[in-house]
Amino acid sequence: MKRLLIIEDEKELALSLESHFFNLGIEIKIALDGKNGIEYFESFKPDLVLLDVNLPLKNGWEICEYIRKKSEIPIIMMTARDSELDEIHGLEIGADDYIIKPFSMNVLSTKIKKYLKLNLQTEYFYKGLEYSFKDEILKIDNERVNLSTREKNLLEYFIKNKNKPLSRNNILLEIWGIDNEFDERASDTLVKRLRKKLDGYEELIGTVRGVGYIFEEK
Repeated sequence: MKRLLIIEDEKELALSLESHFFNLGIEIKIALDGKNGIEYFESFKPDLVLLDVNLPLKNGWEICEYIRKKSEIPIIMMTARDSELDEIHGLEIGADDYIIKPFSMNVLSTKIKKYLKLNLQTEYFYKGLEYSFKDEILKIDNERVNLSTREKNLLEYFIKNKNKPLSRNNILLEIWGIDNEFDERASDTLVKRLRKKLDGYEELIGTVRGVGYIFEEK
């Protein structure tokens, strides 16, 4: 089983990440400060490290440099909004990738699957509808349908969680990230837009009363 080490001092975020990625079938350990991050790197021997920059006791830069001197395992750094210099610095000292907070769980999940070489769904087909995860292209009856980034993220989230009721709050978390400032009506608006784009296949997205939505093949 692949192992993921999350080094993040915001406990709520760390637990949310653990809960979300548990479904990937990987073993996860959380460190809430830099010192424990180093200790767990040595004892847990992860296959991938998800690393915050601003940490107590030892910051993300120091941890990244420490790990890189000892291992070639992938490191994904989590940086704050508008911190391009942080991103550049992280890549220069050995990080493999970065993601900007607030981030989409769907995007981060895709990155984790890529680096851990977990099985990735590459295409989805249903009657005349086809979606390529690799190219991020939706076609209906061989005609390309233009989707916004959030519409694509939502469609991928629905497909990957086919037949599972998804709450409006989970959709918010997935598409807009942890620190979003939107309410659940944003989920409804985005679903409405996506249904319209799925012309002829809008019935794939059903409403679950009191919960949210479900993606089901009829």
